[in-house]
Amino acid sequence: MQLPDNIKKPRERAKAKLQLDANESPFNKPLNRYPSTKALQTLMTNWGKHEHIPERCIFMCNGIEEACDLLIRTFTVPNRDSIIAAEPTRHYYKRRAQINRIEYREANLRAENFELDANDIVNAISDTTQMIFLCSPNSPTGNLLDAGEIESIVQIFDGIVVVDESYIDFVPQATVIGLLNKYKNLVVLRSFSHAWALAGLNLSAIIAHPDIICNIAKIALSHPINTITINAALEMIKNRLDIDKWTRQIIDERTKVEIALKDIPECEHIYHSDANFLLVKFSNSASIYKDLLKNGIAVHPVMGCLRLTIGLPQDNSALLGALRRRNSSIK
Repeated sequence: MQLPDNIKKPRERAKAKLQLDANESPFNKPLNRYPSTKALQTLMTNWGKHEHIPERCIFMCNGIEEACDLLIRTFTVPNRDSIIAAEPTRHYYKRRAQINRIEYREANLRAENFELDANDIVNAISDTTQMIFLCSPNSPTGNLLDAGEIESIVQIFDGIVVVDESYIDFVPQATVIGLLNKYKNLVVLRSFSHAWALAGLNLSAIIAHPDIICNIAKIALSHPINTITINAALEMIKNRLDIDKWTRQIIDERTKVEIALKDIPECEHIYHSDANFLLVKFSNSASIYKDLLKNGIAVHPVMGCLRLTIGLPQDNSALLGALRRRNSSIK
């Protein structure tokens, strides 16, 4: 695999003991230097070992939206091509398609429980379709998409199938990473924002066949990840047991919140979730949203429902308490 210059040259520079080639300041070490390619390699190697992914199949970038943007800019042609996404889903896919002048086409998940049917996706494919986006577990619905249906799409479609696994740490056994060994057109996205508790760094990873990674690198920034982010992520990898503990706590709290919500009369339906949130249908979601804001609690209104992020036990108790007080006041 031929490395692009924006990867090859920094690697060559890292071998030099005295670096006087980049007009950097000699003061305020270590932040006086541009981000180290060697450190980024170490991050990809160490994280890859935990996830059983070789470094050559990983590209780190700044958030899922940038990952989508890089994929669209690399593998589609403006004003000619189209992409498909299974709706309802994250707004990033549509936003990046529109910004890059790519037609955005929707294929709906099943209305009853937001399940994926490969036939619905395949039927939306046209001659211009270059890429398909699937999110599993899906946001804002929270449910996993069936791995068999995903594989059927990857088998049938000649273009790139992107599976956004930003929330997969809450159900790690369901990852489709293993399919990368079978299909060169599969791309998997991962996020460090949710289970890893690093949303402030906005770090994500693209995982794919090395040829796809190399093509993405050709258009990416020379220094895609800053030094502070690299060092913080490396530190979190050392503390992986904390991440596992946090994930278990969030799953336990999700179950407790779901049970408690069933006793609230205005709660009409709670959709199954494999993520760190619950999508809940209330009889008057708009009014509840406003009342929660008055109580200093922000939730996400979507599709006539409210998406409730699972927080610390005291956060969840505050949310449930506000909902119960509202119910008492309207009796």
